[in-house]
Amino acid sequence: MLQWINDRVKHLGWILLAPIALTFVVWGVHGIADFSTQASQGLKVNGQDLPTDRLRASYQEQIGQFRSILPDGEVSPAVIEATKKSLIDRYVGSALLDSQIDAQHYVVTDQQVVDAIHQVPAFQIGGVFNRDAYEGALRQQGYTPQRFEAEERKSLRSRELEGGLTLSAFVTPLEFKNTVALEKETRDAAYVLIPAARFRAAVHPDDKALSAYYEAHKASYQSEDTVSLEYVELKLEDLQARVVADDATLKAYFESIKDRYTDPEKRRARHILITAGADPAKAEAKATELYQAATAPNADFAALAKANSQDPGSAAQGGDLGWAERTSFVGPFADALFAMQPGEIKGPVKTQFGWHIIKLDDIQPGHQKSYDEVKPTIEAEYRKNEAEKRFGDHQEKLDTLAFENSTSLEPVAKALDLTVKSVPDYTRKSGGGGLPPIAKVVAAAFSADVLGGQNSRAIELKPGDVVVLRATNHRPPVQLTQAEAADRVRDGATDEAAAAAARAAADALIASLKAGKPLAEAIAPLAPTRAVEEPVPGKPQNVAPTDVRVQAMRSFERKNQNVPPALLAAIFTTEPPAAGGVSAGQVTLGNDTAVYAVSAIKPGVAVAKGPQDLRNYTRVQGSNEVAAYVATLRTKAKVAIDPKLFE
Repeated sequence: MLQWINDRVKHLGWILLAPIALTFVVWGVHGIADFSTQASQGLKVNGQDLPTDRLRASYQEQIGQFRSILPDGEVSPAVIEATKKSLIDRYVGSALLDSQIDAQHYVVTDQQVVDAIHQVPAFQIGGVFNRDAYEGALRQQGYTPQRFEAEERKSLRSRELEGGLTLSAFVTPLEFKNTVALEKETRDAAYVLIPAARFRAAVHPDDKALSAYYEAHKASYQSEDTVSLEYVELKLEDLQARVVADDATLKAYFESIKDRYTDPEKRRARHILITAGADPAKAEAKATELYQAATAPNADFAALAKANSQDPGSAAQGGDLGWAERTSFVGPFADALFAMQPGEIKGPVKTQFGWHIIKLDDIQPGHQKSYDEVKPTIEAEYRKNEAEKRFGDHQEKLDTLAFENSTSLEPVAKALDLTVKSVPDYTRKSGGGGLPPIAKVVAAAFSADVLGGQNSRAIELKPGDVVVLRATNHRPPVQLTQAEAADRVRDGATDEAAAAAARAAADALIASLKAGKPLAEAIAPLAPTRAVEEPVPGKPQNVAPTDVRVQAMRSFERKNQNVPPALLAAIFTTEPPAAGGVSAGQVTLGNDTAVYAVSAIKPGVAVAKGPQDLRNYTRVQGSNEVAAYVATLRTKAKVAIDPKLFE
């Protein structure tokens, strides 16, 4: 660990330590910081292998989050591919920036690293960096100080490069004026939402229309792709139940960890602290004087501490430090305190913080818990630990045996005492049996190797739950006849005809608006209508599927979140209206149709906060410069991505 951190901790209230949690943000300012030391699998940048454990883990986390918020838990292929692309882009961008940092010899001093670490709130107590809080927070997350400091140095070097790019950005007043005019532009517009459902009851496609619709959409009417699977499942909880934990074993385990179940001696003390300041001799003399006052007959130690102690963490409480273990104090203070008897006063005791006068109030003896007291706890812990050890070995054996016995799961099951389970109909959308339709299981189940009769590699469903699959029968999609898909064909043809009717109604409405009719008069043929309601959090909108909704003329901004994006885009890309008229058009929203009418376009103006806005926009441009720099590096880089990177 950097010696600066050991030597330069200055905090008067350090003895009032409290536990503090730390959440590490691994995806940093410039992309991904991957702490993995394992060999890369599947991603190269300019011929260099990149570690991808964190990349894969982040992909699984994001897809898992999507599944948790989607009603049916189904993540579309488009979202999956977009997620993969986004993660890879950030990861590759990070690697390219790192290579530029090395090539341009950016240097960060030890002092800069120390200063940055000192600013992390999770490493502070009372707003001041604390070494114990720092090391404790790192231990909780499984990091060493050396490892964390190396990553912090790397991050600071990246900021040096990014800072240079950001500072080079500039915006001329004219550019700023034109940008604000466009970005802050508002448009006066009205719109009408015409649902296809309004016309559905009146649409009755005949046999000829149904046949035509079926032929036009024939590829959509196929049976679902299904596969019959066998699989073996290795679960941590099953191994845990098999662990033998008799008294002899547990007692031996207890002896090896009994120190963890020892409550150390605690002491409650008060102190008066006099800091060295500019004149250490004067401070020591003051401490000696206070010691004499504290040991005088009938002295009130708490009152003396309140009036004189320079420890802001305890002075107001009469110097009370609360109950604390020996390890909570620095050496000289701890040595003195733990050699005292209740009621005794010692001092002055010198530490790096100054001179202390110490009074011991009480002692809480340590206590060694017995085996019987902690047996339930250590039994669960022992079973878990042993199962985790075995799980790692079993998982490796599972993968090896599945590969060596590639056309059967029986040898795998026999060797690891597992049961071969089966799923008669596993589908991409719904899964089947005990196998969920998560991306990596679907990819394995329908892969060429598995469909060809081979075992899959071991697949982690979740931590502590691994499966190996093999297919016993595959039923590819087959074309359904019109009769087999009759209900779906009728629904599709009806929806299409209803959508066409909605568009026809929209055409009639646009013609009326362009002819100069007021909106209220133009929408009369669509009556009854409802006014568009602004969404209120927690309040459901009382809107029927057949309601035609009308938004009266009002001013819209480019970033209005209450308007469908496609409709808002149409409003802001339509031609300027003629004087006294409107610029009208329609946009398709699924099966529904929206009609819009724009009556005025008002450019944005930067006047009141012009200089501040200019500075803000310059910072935005700085961020754009960094993004453009990374994009340029990417165009020149050779990036090789294994198609199975995320499997």
